[in-house]
Amino acid sequence: MQTRKKKHHELYDALSTIVGEKFVIDDEFELIPYARDISYFHGVTPGIVVRPGTTQEVAAIVRVANSTKYPIVVKGGGNAGGGVTPGEPGRNILLDMGRLDEIKVDIPNLKVTVGGGARLSTIDDALRPYGYYTNTVIGPYYSATAAGLTAGIAGAGFGKNVSSIGCNFTQIIGLEVVLPNGDIITTGAGPSSNVNRDEIMYREVTGPDLTDLFVSSGGAFGLITKVVQKIIPIPKHMKAISYLVPTMEQVWDISLELSDRVRVPYSNMIMFEMSNYMVKPLAGGVDAYGVLLYCVEGDSEEDVDLRIREISSVCEAKGAIHGNEKMDYFALHGTTGTMEMVHDVGANSCPFMTWESMYPRAQSMEYAKGLLQAFASVPGHRENATGCGMYLVPMGNVFLIGATLRSAFQTPEAEQHLRDTWKAGAKYMRMTGSSSAYGQGTNSQYIAESWSPTYAKTMAAIKKALDPNGIMCPGLWNL
Repeated sequence: MQTRKKKHHELYDALSTIVGEKFVIDDEFELIPYARDISYFHGVTPGIVVRPGTTQEVAAIVRVANSTKYPIVVKGGGNAGGGVTPGEPGRNILLDMGRLDEIKVDIPNLKVTVGGGARLSTIDDALRPYGYYTNTVIGPYYSATAAGLTAGIAGAGFGKNVSSIGCNFTQIIGLEVVLPNGDIITTGAGPSSNVNRDEIMYREVTGPDLTDLFVSSGGAFGLITKVVQKIIPIPKHMKAISYLVPTMEQVWDISLELSDRVRVPYSNMIMFEMSNYMVKPLAGGVDAYGVLLYCVEGDSEEDVDLRIREISSVCEAKGAIHGNEKMDYFALHGTTGTMEMVHDVGANSCPFMTWESMYPRAQSMEYAKGLLQAFASVPGHRENATGCGMYLVPMGNVFLIGATLRSAFQTPEAEQHLRDTWKAGAKYMRMTGSSSAYGQGTNSQYIAESWSPTYAKTMAAIKKALDPNGIMCPGLWNL
């Protein structure tokens, strides 16, 4: 009996020559996990998956794609919330960047150089023995990657102390990027901007800085293979406090007052609605609109205590009630600061979809209420048991508004209802001048619909100059 050999993808041999057969996937069954992100947007099955291990291998793959006109899409940790980049279904070369996970710690220069596929948790693990951390996100901490965060989220992501430090792009020193033609470039004061440098040093005094072209770009202009980021000393003292707030209006009253100070008293702050699946089990049945979670870090216990008292005085003057011990613990370990996750809380219902957007602080409550009304305008919430949990993070002149849409059912109808509700929210955001913070897939298309003709023309010109064959993440930003 003769055994038939499986017919490989047309590029299997060429790509295997670059990375080795072990790191090339074209089996139909094995491609299924690569078709979707965590959202309930429809998936896109790639034609072949490649797992490069070096920047040079990424560059070689891109050159093959250019010569054969096959499109490239990219995957980090798979935690995008806006659907995968469409590209060309069935033809896409999908680059799984997970093997690019090297970490080089440079304590004397207060920086760390990490591969684009390095997980946020492993970066912190590498820095912790030295007494440092990076301002990485608190969300998909164990699976999100450095390049995925940098390229896929507005401002390179919202770090652990975003309320006091700001978005992560302020922490990024420079990037190594593979351009759509296969060339390799370093941004910031790196070898590309000065041939006498052998590494990325800083972003100042370097001439035009290209770093932000690739931040939040989703990979449309190039693939990030290394991220050089500032590191921060782990604080000597850290305390947290939680407050239950009766109404939405009181949440904003407190947040507006505390964020309008020369030095905000908290290192980080987040508000969850009481219905949040993590918070509800900790509340012990207390009835409230939401819970404010504050983490305070400092070099002295006296300074930390002073700032805790400052927070408490404002919260209590506006009718908030101190939360319980479990909520204080959650404020310290689960949502801010040290990355020690809280366990033994209720699991999220499935399916779910989540997004974040930003709005000027003074109008942010009206914006949040309008977003909820947009969700409510979609029929079918009762039938599909759809719920929305909102959260709030002050960020200086803007407030970040987050929303998690979820259903109690795992049915095609429930999934479609979530997609319809998401689209209603996206339309409202466009009409109010905001957008989702996620620079991937469907979200990028929604965002680009609001670009002015001149802006769209400029972006298209940049794309055409860098990617004349249109092989890098086609469809992203409608480019």
